[in-house]
Amino acid sequence: MSTQVFSKVSLLDDERLTAEEMDEQRVQNVAYQYLCRLEEAKRWMEACLHEELPAPTELEEGLRNGVLLAKLGHCFAPKIIPLKKIYDLDQERFKGMGLQFRHTDNINHWRSAMAEIGLPTMFHPETTDIYDKKNMPRTVYCIHALSLYLFRLGLAPQIHDLCGKVKFTEEEINNMKRELDKYGIQMPAFSKIGGILANEITVDEAAVHAAVIAINEAVESGHVEVTAQALRNPSAMLTNLQAHLMPVYQEMLRQARAQKAALCKGSEEKDIYEEYLTQSEIQENIDKVNVRAAIEQVDEALDCGDSLALLAALQVPCLALRGLQRDHGPWYLEQLATDREQKALDLGCVDPLERDELQEGVCVANEEAQLQKAVRSINEALRLGEPRQTVRALMDPDAHLPDVYPFASALYQSELAPLQRQSPQGDLQQEELYVAVEMLSAVALINQAVEAKDVGAFCATLISPAAGLADIDDSLVQRYFEELGDQRRKAGRALLTWNDLQRGLNSVNAAAQEEHDQILTIGLINQALCRGDPQKTLAALLLPSSGLEEVTTLNARRYHDVLTRARRQKAEVNRDPGAELWLADIQEGVRRANQDTQRALKMSLGLAAVNQAVKEGKASQTLRVLRLPEVALRSVVAECAGVYQAELTALLGAKSVGGDNRSPWLKTKTEDSPYYFHLHKLEGTWERPQGFVQCTVFLAHEEIQAVLSSVTAAHGREVHWKASEGLVVQLQARAQGFLLRQRLGARLHFLNTQLPAIITIQVSYHRTHRTTMQTNVTYPNTCFKTERQTLSSKKWLHTLKCSLTFVLLQVGAIIKIQAFFRANKAREEYRMLVHSTTPPLSVVRKFAHLLEMGDNDIRQEGELLRMREEVVRTIRSNRQLETDLDLMDLKIGLLVRNRVTLQEVVSHCKKLTKKNKEQLSDMMALDKSKGLKALSKDKREKLEAYQHLFYLLQTQPLYLAQLIFLMPQNKTTLFMETVIFTLFNYGSDCREAYLLLQLFTTALRHEIKWKVDQPQEVVTGNPTVIKMLVSFYRHARGQTALKEILGPAIREVLQDRTLSIRTDPCEIYKSWVNQTETQTGHKSSLPYEVSAEQALAHPEVQRRLDISIVNLKNLTDRLLNAITSNLHKLPYGMRYTAKVLRDSLHEKFPQASEDELYKIVGNLVYYRYMNPAVVAPDGFDVVEFSAGSSLLPEQRRILGSIARILQHAAAHKHFHGDSPHLRALNDYITLTHSKFRKFLHAACDVPEPEERFNIDEYSEMVILNKPVIYISISELLNTHKLLLEHQDSLCPDQSDPLLNLLRDLGKVPTIHALVGEGAVSAAEPQTEQTLAQYSKMEVSLTLTSKFDVFRGSDDHPDTRGILLSTKQLIIDVIRAQPGETLSEVLRASSSQDQEVQHGWMMHRRAQRDARTPEKMKRNQSIIADGNLSLEEKKRKIQRSLRRLESLGVLTPPDSETQILQLIAKDIRHQRLYRQRRQAELVKLRQTMGSLHCKSSFHSEQVDFYSQYITTCLDNLTAKHSKVSGKKSAESKGKKSKQPTLTYTAARLHEKGVLLEIEDLPVTQFKNVIFDIVPGEEGGTFQVKARFMGVDMEKFPLKYQDLLQLQYEGVAVMKMFDKAKVNVNLLIFLLNKKFFKK
Repeated sequence: MSTQVFSKVSLLDDERLTAEEMDEQRVQNVAYQYLCRLEEAKRWMEACLHEELPAPTELEEGLRNGVLLAKLGHCFAPKIIPLKKIYDLDQERFKGMGLQFRHTDNINHWRSAMAEIGLPTMFHPETTDIYDKKNMPRTVYCIHALSLYLFRLGLAPQIHDLCGKVKFTEEEINNMKRELDKYGIQMPAFSKIGGILANEITVDEAAVHAAVIAINEAVESGHVEVTAQALRNPSAMLTNLQAHLMPVYQEMLRQARAQKAALCKGSEEKDIYEEYLTQSEIQENIDKVNVRAAIEQVDEALDCGDSLALLAALQVPCLALRGLQRDHGPWYLEQLATDREQKALDLGCVDPLERDELQEGVCVANEEAQLQKAVRSINEALRLGEPRQTVRALMDPDAHLPDVYPFASALYQSELAPLQRQSPQGDLQQEELYVAVEMLSAVALINQAVEAKDVGAFCATLISPAAGLADIDDSLVQRYFEELGDQRRKAGRALLTWNDLQRGLNSVNAAAQEEHDQILTIGLINQALCRGDPQKTLAALLLPSSGLEEVTTLNARRYHDVLTRARRQKAEVNRDPGAELWLADIQEGVRRANQDTQRALKMSLGLAAVNQAVKEGKASQTLRVLRLPEVALRSVVAECAGVYQAELTALLGAKSVGGDNRSPWLKTKTEDSPYYFHLHKLEGTWERPQGFVQCTVFLAHEEIQAVLSSVTAAHGREVHWKASEGLVVQLQARAQGFLLRQRLGARLHFLNTQLPAIITIQVSYHRTHRTTMQTNVTYPNTCFKTERQTLSSKKWLHTLKCSLTFVLLQVGAIIKIQAFFRANKAREEYRMLVHSTTPPLSVVRKFAHLLEMGDNDIRQEGELLRMREEVVRTIRSNRQLETDLDLMDLKIGLLVRNRVTLQEVVSHCKKLTKKNKEQLSDMMALDKSKGLKALSKDKREKLEAYQHLFYLLQTQPLYLAQLIFLMPQNKTTLFMETVIFTLFNYGSDCREAYLLLQLFTTALRHEIKWKVDQPQEVVTGNPTVIKMLVSFYRHARGQTALKEILGPAIREVLQDRTLSIRTDPCEIYKSWVNQTETQTGHKSSLPYEVSAEQALAHPEVQRRLDISIVNLKNLTDRLLNAITSNLHKLPYGMRYTAKVLRDSLHEKFPQASEDELYKIVGNLVYYRYMNPAVVAPDGFDVVEFSAGSSLLPEQRRILGSIARILQHAAAHKHFHGDSPHLRALNDYITLTHSKFRKFLHAACDVPEPEERFNIDEYSEMVILNKPVIYISISELLNTHKLLLEHQDSLCPDQSDPLLNLLRDLGKVPTIHALVGEGAVSAAEPQTEQTLAQYSKMEVSLTLTSKFDVFRGSDDHPDTRGILLSTKQLIIDVIRAQPGETLSEVLRASSSQDQEVQHGWMMHRRAQRDARTPEKMKRNQSIIADGNLSLEEKKRKIQRSLRRLESLGVLTPPDSETQILQLIAKDIRHQRLYRQRRQAELVKLRQTMGSLHCKSSFHSEQVDFYSQYITTCLDNLTAKHSKVSGKKSAESKGKKSKQPTLTYTAARLHEKGVLLEIEDLPVTQFKNVIFDIVPGEEGGTFQVKARFMGVDMEKFPLKYQDLLQLQYEGVAVMKMFDKAKVNVNLLIFLLNKKFFKK
């Protein structure tokens, strides 16, 4: 499309335009000029904002959201418009959802910024001109005026005239013409902006203007003194002027002015500031000179190498360097010197460092200094050997180390300490620490994953490069996990080191490699058997990888024969010609072959020994060898030895008659093959020797056995007749033994029956004898001793009596004197202890014994610690019980669901075949389209996520408080009423009321902190939180309070119908005139319309006014008394919110007076809460009216007058010029305000919500019934949507709990997803109406927390323990050793007596500790300190004092005085501490009672659920057979053991249960056996896998875990990390084979 340039209209002499054409040309020219103004505004804004803006044709639309305008305002007024105030700064909401009402805030901010800098308001557009696009030309006109105004102030560049210099297409011009026609307004005069601004300039700006012109003229004159005087002019408002730099300022300003004048050459119409420097440009050049001078000063300091001078130069204000620290001077010097040298090398010349380079160098030096300090702290901690201190040092962010985990503190200490000792410098560097800590942290995470039994986390950390572990096989992760788990359990509490982990991995790898090699070897053995080669079979058997034992080379043939026969038998049994032997078969064959060889060899040796014995002719020798078990001869009898010898000798002689062939070989027959034995070498073989000939003079096994059998048979017949003789002898022996035992039994019975009588006789005899002997011996000696003792006792008693008499005469005076003296001294010393800031050591020593803990203190302290631990442990136990209950509830649901599903499956599929196995798998899968509360993992997680979300919103009020202010105001009220009040159940119980009040107060604090700039804005504005709070307490829980407080007083006012209060003089005058005319019947001569002054001139009017004022005061006092006397009826939430309002305002505005604050509180309590009920009691049900009745106008006027006076009194607002006739009430208002002030002060004096509602940190843990809310589907979705829209503002931290929950929830679901696909069908004609109905449907959410409330993370130093130990040591020392000051005591040496006294005190303390139960004893470190001597304690005190100084607890050099002050404070607070301890014990006992009740409740439920699940599983495993009553009773108590189920992998593959085995072809499935063994507990199984007989692995399988996988939608699971199994079909197989479904 062609383009045209519209600049000027030139009319040719030969061409005349019509009027219509001229008008069209004019309109197009206006459109073109407006487009030029848009382009000018666009380029100017781009120069200010440093970002690209839309094209001119799109600029108007881009300005509507106000974001660009607000950014522009931030450029010239950052304090008015900080970036955080700009709504939708990145315009993401505008791009996604279009304009929102909150975008108008951006426009209003821009208008406020222009007003702040003084741009005349005549240029300001209205908000609707921009937001609704009603007058965009006025907006562009304002931008042009703003550019010129800012340019004159030196705050922005100049805008350039582009008219005639830019081109636009005809289409763009025509479109703009149509847009301008829509506005229907006159185009602003852009050319007159300069004149208008000149007329509107203020006096102050004129002074600045004149001062700037004077500076420019002075610079032009070239006189430094004149320039300096002009620069110092206060009207110029220049800062940071330095006298010695005035010549430099002169030159710099001259050059800048010359450059600016050169740029404007050629312009016809010049503005004065096109040649002159503006105030901002002058200040900018002055700052440049100052910065350059400061940089030269820094450069000189670098040349001198003086770190102090350098630090002073860097601290010059004009440089404005950030992060300077005094103690980092040497690092600054080193870093900046290095940077300067590097810059010189890069540029080839020596130039000073610029400001940015200085700032960068300072930052780098700071980091290096902090890094070195952190590394030094780490090395010191490693030397001390304290793991906790080492971890704290490693976690210092300045060390720039990877993540460190406190639970692995011992690991870091034990591994890093040796590295430090091995370091040549004796210290570890940061690089060494980084590598070591990175590896140790990875090791710690691996330990944590193993401890938590988290396979996923274990796998992720194991393969991480940080761990540095080698030879990791992904397929062996599960075995790694099990192996390291075993090592972890053996190690106890100690963590596994890197070497332990690597050894564990290596052992698993070695075991896996052995299994692999073993399988390959078994294949080679089977191949050798198929080829029929014994030597190849032997070679395969001898391979080390086979794992076979006791394989010898001589038995090669036997091995081959035995294994071949076993393979043949297996093929016949399995009916598989290709069947192969497995490892167990081969090992058994080798063992059997070895046994056969041993038997054959021993038999051959035995036969040789028999032949040799026969040849020697010794019958006994022959008998011995014949009876050898290896020879396996039968019927050998010792009595026939001689006959055996004779017969065998005869047989051998008969064989020798035929001749001896001299053959050394003997052939012995075995069960299946012969064995060849060499008689000379005594060795044998299974292979037939070459040229074998049987020895002819050797008795064979069969021949010897024949001889033995015949001889033994003859001998048996000979001895048979002797059998009867032995039987008779045995019978006689047994008869005699019976008779003897009978006689002995009778004797024993007699003795047992007579034993008591014998004992009684003996006791009586011994007693009589002993008494007689004692009487005869002791009587003479006793008489002599008694007489002597009586004489000595008389003398001693006389002496004692005299001494006691003397003491008793003087004791009264002594006691009085001592008591008076001691009392005065003790009183004075205690006064010094209590009131003195620095009590002397003698006073502290006097009362130090009060800190000694008695038995009761120790008992209570131990009980307190025990109760705290037990409370936390019980809470966590209850949480675990709740989790177990939820899990059991889910398991029961899965069992029931599985039962129903199986019944449906069985009714459809009676037999599992290849055709219907896919259909069966689908039928076994759970239905997942049942809505939000469906029994599937996705819906369950969605439901739990919503429950966690609303629990977090309910218990963490900051989220909702922020969300209230992020929404448009027109939506806030609806959101409060529909969602927030519903979430808190309108504060129906203590918990919800407490949480709702927390929301109100948190939101109020947030609004005051971020929205309120002046305290009076709370009164003049309409704060969102105040509005919601008053609405809630006025209509919900506070409505009854208003009725009880105001109702009686207002009823008294309304019951007096004759009462009339008029305070307007004109109304009183008219009423008086009307009354006079009514009484006289004549028209009054007075005028009817008069002014207030004229009316008050009449005495009657003044009299009636005085009466009304008196009545008004009385009624006001009556109502005020009702309010102040019923303070206790005011809602607690309103009173506590008033307290929060007062405290929050005082915190933000500390300069505000107390009177001003209470005025604001009165505005809340009275004006907003009570005043509407006073004015309109009928509207707030304060007073009840019958049907059809209402307030009379006069009554409403009276109540309005009372409310007005009370309102003025609450605000302490007097009547002035607007109501001069009411000035008499000003004194009354002041008096009433003082009453209001007392009332408001008392109203704010309320306890904290925790005390009011009895809420503490354990309250959430002891409630039996979890909180439940009922919320509609639409409210739930709207809340989810709002949170997602504002999640960036609500969750700035990526670890925020709300952000985690929103990630769990994902996108906002549809109503279909929450209701269920089955509930709404898309084919229904009224789907939208149905969805609308379902959106109003309420769902119940049982709120639970996802996060643990107790976290044991204590990364701070244990300063309390060190301080406590130090104070105890000081008390021990000062009680045993005298001295005036602590330093004197610590320096002085202790004497022997002092050590003895100290030992005696420690002994008493040890005795008390010994009586203390073990669990209640004091800290072991304090007990250990008690074993130290005085000198050792002094040294430890000095070390501890230095440690406390380094931790910042004590401040040198007054450390000793401070520690004594702390001890004195402990003495004073001992009683108060004991009271608090007792109160805490009572509270903890109450909490424990509630927790035990909850535990009992949960335990009963767990037992019931567990019994129910066990019963379900037992019922599943029971046999469904019909038997008679008797038979069933017999079998009832017997528990039948279910058989093991064995399947080959090929069979399971056919059934569809087994899908595949990694790295194993389907043809090899026949060699894999799976044994499914039922466990002792119902529903548990052990799956064993064997490959070719090699036991590979075991896999524990639980029926409920399978149901859990099915619930989670997992169709395929892995067993042994290799076999993939169909979950649904596996469940069906177990049901069919074990559960008999």
